[in-house]
Amino acid sequence: QRAPFAQVDCSPRLCFSAAAKRLTQSLTPLPTGCLSSLGTRDTHRYASLSHALQTQCCISSPSHLMGQQYRPYSFFTKLTADELWKGALAETGAGSRKGRGKRTKKKKRKDLNRGQIIGEGKLIYKNIVYTHFICIPVSFLPTETYEDFDTRILEVRNVFNMTAKEGRKKSVRVLVAVGNGKGAAGFAIGKATDRTDAFRKAKNRAVHYLHYIERYEDHTIFHDISLRFRRTHIKMKKQPKGYGLRCHRAIITICRLIGIKDMYAKVSGSVNMLSLTRGLFCGLSRQETHQQLADKKGLHVVEMREECGPLPIVVASPRGALRKDPEPEEEVPDIKLDWEDVQAAQGMKRSVWANLKRAAT
Repeated sequence: QRAPFAQVDCSPRLCFSAAAKRLTQSLTPLPTGCLSSLGTRDTHRYASLSHALQTQCCISSPSHLMGQQYRPYSFFTKLTADELWKGALAETGAGSRKGRGKRTKKKKRKDLNRGQIIGEGKLIYKNIVYTHFICIPVSFLPTETYEDFDTRILEVRNVFNMTAKEGRKKSVRVLVAVGNGKGAAGFAIGKATDRTDAFRKAKNRAVHYLHYIERYEDHTIFHDISLRFRRTHIKMKKQPKGYGLRCHRAIITICRLIGIKDMYAKVSGSVNMLSLTRGLFCGLSRQETHQQLADKKGLHVVEMREECGPLPIVVASPRGALRKDPEPEEEVPDIKLDWEDVQAAQGMKRSVWANLKRAAT
């Protein structure tokens, strides 16, 4: 509450006479001739003196002056911050620790002094983008920073573990992918009770497990890839420049971290995020480059492009001796066909909504 600024206008006859009377009552002569105050042993005398000064003084408050009440002592100065937080965040009984009955969410301690130091506050976290995929700067040691690496969170799940002592124990599992957009990328899992700690563990661990992915002309894969990882089947196709990424949302995020700009991918079967991520990295890291294929076969590797017509383009040549006999062509190539691709090639693939008849309106 605001109180008007007090201006004291004391009258000598009222104030000092009463105060002197109280003061002489509290002073006693000593054998040496000096005066000794009994207030040093009895604080009630000073309390009565203070009461006399407050009651006998004439106080006036001008209207143009305003002041704020000052209290040098309050309840919050009796206890330390740790003691106050301990009472605010305390859990009662063993039943609450075991999850008996309903209880509110676990409260977290807040740093009330944040912002008092220059440089702290919300502006220091301006590089963090809070979207569906949260971007976190990568730095796992105080002396090492990876400024060119980007971090994306693929999945956040709450997992539970039954223990004999604490019952149903909750923790957070985070799947994170990191990459620099130049072929180096990796992924890792972080588990912790707190979500922020899980983010930190996952991104710091992902930097230690990096894969280098080869890219054709820094925009797509070298050849079509079809793989099966557990119950997840992924089929990836090489695409020309300008095609873009037409894939699952997690594959799009990982391809951007790797630096792949044009690719088609289709996921069938299980869409478990961990199986999808592991299968994608296994397929991309095992692809065969044009130079490896040329060294393996001992022949030139050529590419037929639509814009060049019937003219082939040599993309790789063998480093050793060139083989003179060509690659034998089988009468029936050993290629696993996808029924959907066969339907699309023969014009049999039609939309399920093609023969739908709408009701007349």
